Amino acid sequence: MIRETPPQERCISNCLVSGALEGMCIGLVTLDVHGKITWANRSALALLGHRLRECEGKPLGRVLRDPQFSAFWHEVESSAEGGMGEVQIHWPRRATLKVNATNCVDRGGNRIGRAVIFCDVTAERMIQVQLSQEATERLLRATEGASTGSTRSAQGLTAQEVKVLGLVGEGLGNAEIAERLFVAPSTVRSHLKQVYRKTGLKTRSEAVRFAVEHGLIGSTGSTCGL
Repeated sequence: MIRETPPQERCISNCLVSGALEGMCIGLVTLDVHGKITWANRSALALLGHRLRECEGKPLGRVLRDPQFSAFWHEVESSAEGGMGEVQIHWPRRATLKVNATNCVDRGGNRIGRAVIFCDVTAERMIQVQLSQEATERLLRATEGASTGSTRSAQGLTAQEVKVLGLVGEGLGNAEIAERLFVAPSTVRSHLKQVYRKTGLKTRSEAVRFAVEHGLIGSTGSTCGL
């Protein structure tokens, strides 16, 4: 026999969930099947530049004042599957947002609305890599190794391994690195194995962090950003 939850317990549970969602640093907006706003937390309202009573019951597309965000939403709104992407907004302030719009369904699988989640990643994008004296020296050795044909450079890596590591730090995949360096993907994998062995790195994310911390981004002359 299934025990029915007493009203007071449901109230406490709902309050806890509501409080947690309200206090999230990530923006959350819920929409009904017609795309009208049913609820938004504080972070979302701050990024939208509205109060809840000003936008509740209105289509999200009409509430958005920033043209970039509005264009992104109109594209997502026309898709039955939702969508995600990165948006540069200028109103109510300049910011870079990662946005994810996903369908909400009931237990029968019927769509009952959408949830739009967006996170401000401005600070992450504005981080400037400050090279320490040690990192600068390593970068100079890497550059010198690449230009003079030296077989070794920073951390005992060859010039080609430094190039591969720098491109990993820029966020490129193995196929993209191979295309950039005019080598086969298998060659890139081989270089990465040597990089991991010589540096003690275990994962690609560690390799990205290592490349950033040691000033290897851009050491290949690439203009690709993070």
